[in-house]
Amino acid sequence: MKNQMITGIGCFARPEKLGRIFLKMVHYYTLGQMGEIELANYCETGETEGAKLLKALMAGKSIYQVSSDPDAASGLENKKITGFFLTLKDQSLKLSIFTKMGGCRPERHSAVLDRFTGLRQKRLN
Repeated sequence: MKNQMITGIGCFARPEKLGRIFLKMVHYYTLGQMGEIELANYCETGETEGAKLLKALMAGKSIYQVSSDPDAASGLENKKITGFFLTLKDQSLKLSIFTKMGGCRPERHSAVLDRFTGLRQKRLN
């Protein structure tokens, strides 16, 4: 086959393993080590559902494991993160996080990780 390109990569596993794999992928994408404080700064900010899911993914936890957090939204606190998919499109890193709650169908939550893309560009220059 000609002109093959990888457009994305994903993983489905337990939350702890998802967190480790996600952090390794971010490390390679951003071209360098990132400390915990730096990672927190590059998380999507605000009180959005995507920001909470991203923080839980990076911590290797599901939302229901951090439901004692006062920032946890009632609609999120029982969701389990089951996987993620990273896509690179037009130099932007896009993240899809897959969650499941009980016997319900899986849901997909998406976000563009512009801050990680900016960090990569900064390190390239």
